[in-house]
Amino acid sequence: MFNTRHVMNKKTKLKFDPFGVVDMFYKQNWLEYQARKGLLLANDNLFTCRFTVDEPRDRRYRILPYKHSKTTQEELDLYASCGWHLIYGFSSVMIFYTDDPDAPEPFTDVQSQHKYYRKSLITNFIWVLILFAEPLFSISRSAQGFTISPSALLYSSADQPLSTLVMTFIGLPLVFLFWFQYMLTYISILNRNRKKDFYGASGFRLKYYVNMTFIITAIVLVLWSIIDIPRTMDITSSGDFTQALKYKGNEIVRFSEFDPDTWRPVYKKIEYYNDGKGDMITFDVNQDKTLLMPRMVSEMLEVDRVTNNDEDTVRELYYSVNLYKARSSKVASEFMKCNMKDELNEFSDKVSIKSIDKYRFDYKDLDYAAYIVDEKKANDTTAKRDQLLFLRKGSTYVYVSYYGPIDLKSKVGLFATKM
Repeated sequence: MFNTRHVMNKKTKLKFDPFGVVDMFYKQNWLEYQARKGLLLANDNLFTCRFTVDEPRDRRYRILPYKHSKTTQEELDLYASCGWHLIYGFSSVMIFYTDDPDAPEPFTDVQSQHKYYRKSLITNFIWVLILFAEPLFSISRSAQGFTISPSALLYSSADQPLSTLVMTFIGLPLVFLFWFQYMLTYISILNRNRKKDFYGASGFRLKYYVNMTFIITAIVLVLWSIIDIPRTMDITSSGDFTQALKYKGNEIVRFSEFDPDTWRPVYKKIEYYNDGKGDMITFDVNQDKTLLMPRMVSEMLEVDRVTNNDEDTVRELYYSVNLYKARSSKVASEFMKCNMKDELNEFSDKVSIKSIDKYRFDYKDLDYAAYIVDEKKANDTTAKRDQLLFLRKGSTYVYVSYYGPIDLKSKVGLFATKM
């Protein structure tokens, strides 16, 4: 057993350790290289190793994954009698070392060596496969990474922060590559441990720098994603609509302009809103910007009437207007296609993106205009119905979702004048 009291009396150095369990043989070579420089392993931790500064020596290291059953003292005494001393490694490994050039290897026959490593490595292989493959598969499906081109993925993410784009186009491919080489390393080791020269892996530098690059990049991207909080004003239905009411921008058609008659009683309800009593009101104003969308503004108003049993609600009104000012008309056009697809998937009438052309109409000075209404109530001009409006002029894209009695298409001119 390693004597930690002896370590405390000597100078120590801390070094970055990017090796995982599957890299145990590269790590052995790295530790032996450090020993030849006079740095002897004292403690093994996550991403770091602490070394004592001593005389250079030809020390051998062997890293063994834990057995399924707990290693007994009798086994440790057997290793020690053969000249191998234990340093407990981080996580599920034991690190043995010897300064005796004649000390036999921990396993003297290929069969016992193969059996030991096969059990340990296959278990680790399965866990890594599960931990990496499941989230990667989920991410790839949600991002449609296997089905759409990188350019389409870029345009569909135009309203996302820069950190999200970097995570998508750098982070995800990096994770895929790292996971793939990790799996190949596992398979290679399981195949090689049938041979007598199982401990003969050469070098460590390439593996060291590949792992280090991945770990540092991953840490930077995660920290960036946490820090890169969108500069957004977001007031939700908490009962305090002060900031949303203070917004005086005229870039979007606010509901007060769209339907002044309905807005007046709603405004009074907002002024005296008591969360939990009467109608449930949600009123949001959001402002944001991204690399591809220098300006994004939206307003959303929803009023739900509480029924007599106070358990269910009935939607009385819904109005959402979203303005996107893109870097170019190309970005606006491509983003609109992706956004329309998402919105149509949630539309009550389940309109297909393939049939969207039949809903297009011409309007002066607009490059694109499409209007969709709930077909079940399309002919009833007095009924409340779900309606969608998609408009684009150059690099400006406006999307409107409305549930109410007004014909949304009749208000196109109101929206067009602000584009």
